[in-house]
Order: sequence, then structure tokens, then C-alpha cells
Amino acid sequence: MYYYSAMPGLVGALVVIAVGYAIAFRRKGSARNARIGVRHLELRTPVDPQSVFDRIRMIGSPFKVDDADPQEKIVVLSTPVSFATWGFFYPVFIHADGTGSRIDLGIQSKFIQIGPIVGKKHRDCMRAIEAALSIPVARAI
Repeated sequence: MYYYSAMPGLVGALVVIAVGYAIAFRRKGSARNARIGVRHLELRTPVDPQSVFDRIRMIGSPFKVDDADPQEKIVVLSTPVSFATWGFFYPVFIHADGTGSRIDLGIQSKFIQIGPIVGKKHRDCMRAIEAALSIPVARAI
């Protein structure tokens, strides 16, 4: 009689999940190592690059600023590990564009993540940046 046990597969899956959480919880974004990557969103705004940089650095929950480079105008945002994701890094590159700015936004998982959730989280971050830029200056400071 042939007996099959799902236990080795379950143990293997739990090990991968535990390793993934351990890696994702410990990773921090770095402006020096930031790259846009394959997924890329772009936003243009009439706001000057320094003001864009300052406003993005004040962005709120669920996003957190992991690192920033004021000379290069790079901000690395992140979201925490959750039940559905390993968490993400969002490298933000701010460039002068005429009298305003061009914002390039990337996304990178803290461990491994594929599927539609990546696109949704990427768009959520862009909407949060748009909201931060729409706050009147007196409230943003």
C-alpha cells in the first residue's frame, strides 16, 4: 500500500514563509542603492523639485521614509510586511522639468512578490504622493 504525506510540503512552505518574514522585516531601503526597476510610474507637477522632495518626506501612514538623499532628490518609501505582502520599497526620483518637476516612482518587494497586488500597491503609493503634493503649503510645513 502506498502512503502519501503532505507534511514535508507543509513544513517546507512554513520554512519559506518564516525565512521570507525574517528577510522582509530586516530590510531597509537605501537611497544610494535605489533603482527604478521594471515597474515604473511617472507624475509631472508644477511644484519645484525641492518642495516635492520636502512634501514626499512628510508622507504618512502606511508609508514610511526609509532613506532620502537631498542632493540627488531621491526618497525611498516603504510599507510594512502584512498578511498579504512581504512589504515594498518605493524609490522616488525627483527631476527638474521646466518650472516644475517629474517624479519617477518604482516598486520593489522586500522579499518576493508577483501578481496584481504589486500593481495595486504601486498605484496606491502614487496616489499618496499626489495627495501629499495637493496639500496647501501652509499645511504641509
